[in-house]
Amino acid sequence: MPDDPTKPKEDRKLVSSEYEVDEFASKYDLSRGEATTIIKRYGPSRSKLDAIMAQRFYG
Repeated sequence: MPDDPTKPKEDRKLVSSEYEVDEFASKYDLSRGEATTIIKRYGPSRSKLDAIMAQRFYG
């Protein structure tokens, strides 16, 4: 399920639910396991994860 709209605005910047992990995996053509490992290693910050993935593909 997407972010809970009753939570603070900062919550929207984090990858937290299983749906969001699947969405992240799909966005970067990763397996669910790879996505989970990356999120555990680098944290749930969407902007940080996007930067890491951009560096991985373009760096």
